[in-house]
Amino acid sequence: MSKTWIALAVVVVAVVGGGIAYASIPDESGVIHGCRNKTSGVLRVIDSDQMCTPAESSLDWVQSAGFEVYRSFGFSPPVEITAVAPDAPQHVMTLTLPPGSYQISTYVDVQKDSGDGVLACLTFTAPSFASSVARAAMGTAPGDSRWVTMSGAGLAELPNGGPVDLKCRQLAGATGSNPRVIEADINAVRIGTINQHEDGS
Repeated sequence: MSKTWIALAVVVVAVVGGGIAYASIPDESGVIHGCRNKTSGVLRVIDSDQMCTPAESSLDWVQSAGFEVYRSFGFSPPVEITAVAPDAPQHVMTLTLPPGSYQISTYVDVQKDSGDGVLACLTFTAPSFASSVARAAMGTAPGDSRWVTMSGAGLAELPNGGPVDLKCRQLAGATGSNPRVIEADINAVRIGTINQHEDGS
């Protein structure tokens, strides 16, 4: 066999091998495989040949056709969080979605210049239902920080479409300056169906 054919064979093997190792999400049947943490509710997407950990429940859904991903693309200027529990949480931003089922994730970057307190941010997909909740201690105590990043994720069905609202408030007892949301974002991935497993996940 000539050197040219040997080199070509090596290239073909490398390409085929790379194709075999390439991850496919969704899989060839259009199913997206995920794992939901039983404690925190955090959802992660996995390849079809991967397994969830004992601390997670498996969760699969079918990718729908057409438009899939919706984003709020952040906001400015910063939002000062003056609301303190038990007051209603303060509006930070909204993403309006068409009818469908969604995996919704949010994140916020928050700064507090003085004092101590706990900030809670909730993602509402209905007036009295939050698909995710995130909390962070801000201040000078061990483990606290003046700048925190929080994120949350959850599933929601919006048969008539509607707004997804990101709202935040301080817990009672906060001192010093109010926290300011410097950056925030809402992401929604439209999915075909949500299947509930026997364990309730």
